[in-house]
Amino acid sequence: MTGRLCGGRRRARSAADKAEREQQILTAADALFRERGLDRLTLAEVAAHTGLTKAALYRYFRSKEVLFLAVYRRALDRLVAAIEALPAQAFPGGFTDTLLAHDSYCRLTAILHVALESGLSEQEAKDFKHHLLHQTRRLQARIESISRQPPEACFRYLMQCQQALIGCWHLSHPSDTVARAMAEPPLSAFRLDFADTLRQHLALLTDALVNGRNG
Repeated sequence: MTGRLCGGRRRARSAADKAEREQQILTAADALFRERGLDRLTLAEVAAHTGLTKAALYRYFRSKEVLFLAVYRRALDRLVAAIEALPAQAFPGGFTDTLLAHDSYCRLTAILHVALESGLSEQEAKDFKHHLLHQTRRLQARIESISRQPPEACFRYLMQCQQALIGCWHLSHPSDTVARAMAEPPLSAFRLDFADTLRQHLALLTDALVNGRNG
């Protein structure tokens, strides 16, 4: 990834300029998290790719983990809006298709626990969890209206979907060393396609929900 997305070192002064610059930072960081991963990426790299000084970047995000959560929030918000816009008849296939279409959300969800383990204050962690809960409740309300199942069952369904996503992602995205080890039979039996595997899991979870068996 190359190029300076934020117009060089000119300081954003108006609220609109600051909001635009923040979105540019999030876009750059999302691509860099994809390329470098959370562990290897540094704020210095993000600053370099956005044309900001490190000091300027720190005015927006005080740590890599705070930046990661901001990128995640944006991905989550976009997913929620897309699912809320789905017609009722699109469930459940459209729900799964929409989830898979939001690659950033899937990828970032798989490593979310890493960001939450360090680099955050207690208040930052609480603020993020409250946002996550709010957005999950919005999804719950949509699933409720379609499935006609009780609130607690729909919330549990969404938690199970998230758990399935995380498990499927890690099993289908092994390290380069493990991927090479599984390249040929008989070990190739362990190779999984993320989309196909997640579809299978979500189909089972959805069947359990609509038939009142996800308790």
